[in-house]
Amino acid sequence: MKKTDATNPAEVLGALLGGLDATLPGTRPDLADEVSALSEHLSPLLKQLPEADPPEGLFDAIEAELDAQDAAPFQTVRAEEGVWEQRSEKVWKKTLAQETRSGRTMYLLRCLPGAAIQPHVHERAEHLFILEGELWIDGKLYSAGDAQVAMPGSAHPEITMPAGCLVLVSA
Repeated sequence: MKKTDATNPAEVLGALLGGLDATLPGTRPDLADEVSALSEHLSPLLKQLPEADPPEGLFDAIEAELDAQDAAPFQTVRAEEGVWEQRSEKVWKKTLAQETRSGRTMYLLRCLPGAAIQPHVHERAEHLFILEGELWIDGKLYSAGDAQVAMPGSAHPEITMPAGCLVLVSA
């Protein structure tokens, strides 16, 4: 992790807002314009702040906390926790776990009747387990209790859910 000169407010703001590498997992390149506008708005305010040194060991403590998150032996998301993000008109996604080093993610997909997922190619292996309902892939019906693994480089044709479904995905 690159250390930022904590005595330079512009550099601190740049590191917090504008210096994020959009290729890192979990970043939001779609917010680049908002980040830029916020940075432009806050820069004059930062110039008015007195210089201050961060507490001794602050950056080391932050890095240790971030490293510990990946090293935690268990990650738990209770049923009432987490956020459902709308992915398309009839598809919602709830992330359950994310492994930052490998980029693997486990999530739920809630698909309303009539939902469809467009054809796509898999960068890594993707494991599906149908919890409720059913879906169709390449003319084959998959129902609750069925599982499928798509290998890296494989291409899924359109996936349709005429009756809707809840799917656990690990990719």
